[in-house]
Amino acid sequence: MKKLFLAAMCIFLTGCSTGADVNETAYVRAAAVDSGKVTFSFYLDEKVISVEADSLESAESAAELAVGKEIFTGHTELVILSDCDKKGVIEYMLRQWKVSPSCRIAEAENGMEVLKNRKAEEIADVLAKAEEKGVTEKCGIVTVLGQFLKDGTAELPFLNGEGDLQN
Repeated sequence: MKKLFLAAMCIFLTGCSTGADVNETAYVRAAAVDSGKVTFSFYLDEKVISVEADSLESAESAAELAVGKEIFTGHTELVILSDCDKKGVIEYMLRQWKVSPSCRIAEAENGMEVLKNRKAEEIADVLAKAEEKGVTEKCGIVTVLGQFLKDGTAELPFLNGEGDLQN
């Protein structure tokens, strides 16, 4: 009986592992996509880096080299779009980056400037409160992509350089 108990304890107390070390992964909180440039903001240290790239895939690789860690995009909560193929970027982020359906999409003249001037968490909160109060349309990534697919365009909240909503 003792041996059975010990065997069971060994099985149940081994824990689970995906093979990835949390300390060796940079978790993307927000991304700003401008023509030829992607800016990333990360959880924990709110580090912001910009990389030049001809695609989102190569931007991700360049960012991994810049931060020295593997990048995980599944927890991205904010995407700021500027001069880019907005529909194409959103589709890529849903399919390849597998961002959460709660990820909010906004527009800015210079998304890099916005992420450098204000914490991504604060910007996401501004958008959430604006949605709740009806100041802006719902801007979840799935809703925005649905608008693009239905109408060919989508109305996105516009952020000024400080990360505040601009009317």
